Amino acid sequence: MAEEIVYRHTVEGLFRSIGSRLTPDLKLRLREVGMDLDAEVPPNTSRQVFAEALRITVQHLHPEAPAEEGYRRLGVGIIQGLAQTQLGKALMSMWPIFGPERVVVRIQESFETVNNYQKSELISRGPADHLIRVSECNGNPGYLRGIIEASLARAGARNLRVEPADFDGQGCSYRVRWDP
Repeated sequence: MAEEIVYRHTVEGLFRSIGSRLTPDLKLRLREVGMDLDAEVPPNTSRQVFAEALRITVQHLHPEAPAEEGYRRLGVGIIQGLAQTQLGKALMSMWPIFGPERVVVRIQESFETVNNYQKSELISRGPADHLIRVSECNGNPGYLRGIIEASLARAGARNLRVEPADFDGQGCSYRVRWDP
């Protein structure tokens, strides 16, 4: 089996979203686990290094929060950071037009573009009621939960509920519902 890797755009997007909160101390801690943000980000980062970098980043940015909430906040931050880029602004301006039903499909599809090992599946149970299954959530279901919540909120989902279930330490399912 090929090495499991996370693509450069995923790493760059994560740390761009952190902005000024990317302190010298956080950079040092990340360098110690193999992620040197002062060097050019390599085309690929190992799965283990990325998962450890997420854990360290959550602890640094949200030390007061339970781990799942810290990961969720980091996921929300990814979408907020994306909205600050030219491409992100253009893309997200279309989400309310597309609406949550189309955006939930795009979210599920995008989960498979961040690395070479994650598989995802969308099961629609009806309007505004879906299940997203992912084979990997980097050690905590909160991160993808935050991405799902922030994306669908921007798409106009009202009374949004994203409930992780069946987390087995690696994969997770997310029940995603909102008022139609």
